[in-house]
Amino acid sequence: MTFISHAIEVALTRLTEELIANHANRADTVVCAQGAFYRAEVRLVPIKANELAQHLAE
Repeated sequence: MTFISHAIEVALTRLTEELIANHANRADTVVCAQGAFYRAEVRLVPIKANELAQHLAE
């Protein structure tokens, strides 16, 4: 797992909460940043609490 910035961590947490509240496990869209277009995708994959440490090391 790679830390990018606190703002991105907060945004991903909010997005995750919205997806769960809407009974969804993925979202995709097209975004424009710095004059270029990107396809953005998010997929939620549940993990067990006892497996958390191995995922943090990624």
